[in-house]
Amino acid sequence: MIELYNINYEEMLSIKKFEDWLTKSRKGNKITYYRGYIMAPHLQKFSPTTDERRVSSLKRRVQNAYDRSLVTLVQKRHGDLDYEYIAVRT
Repeated sequence: MIELYNINYEEMLSIKKFEDWLTKSRKGNKITYYRGYIMAPHLQKFSPTTDERRVSSLKRRVQNAYDRSLVTLVQKRHGDLDYEYIAVRT
């Protein structure tokens, strides 16, 4: 599988990069769009940002892609409040 973007876990994927990936990706491609605890970023010390508005905007954009059947959403648990959120192109 080709991954078009690898994110640094200290940075949050931008909506623009997610949209670019969505446009260029093919079935089976995956992207990690967030690492931490997306439901409450301030609770996880390794979250790339505590700006809940920014995280919420990204969540909505990814959810919209899921609602349109463009991606499947997967999460991988690394530890307490430490998850990797992955979108897989359908």
